[in-house]
Amino acid sequence: MRFIRPISLQASSIILDVRSLEEYQAEELKLPHFHKTLHDLDPLEFIRENNVDKDKTINIICASGARASQAAEMFERAGFNNVAVVIGGLVEAEYEGVEIVRH
Repeated sequence: MRFIRPISLQASSIILDVRSLEEYQAEELKLPHFHKTLHDLDPLEFIRENNVDKDKTINIICASGARASQAAEMFERAGFNNVAVVIGGLVEAEYEGVEIVRH
């Protein structure tokens, strides 16, 4: 499992937000991303449904990093090791200047 800083995220990055629906409905990254709650996440289904290339890194974000780490472990147990946890989650992303959309 790798870790990246939020400022490293780009529009071309594969980003998966694993926060709760309530959190997601309140605010989200402005960058293109996917949302699937940690509770509803099936890594193999996510890869299949979204045609994720195994050579591409899935960057996983949550509020602060704990759930993203759990999701990364789920992907690794499913045999997909190309995952990165976004350090500090949305809190750190906003601090580093990554645009957040509030609803």
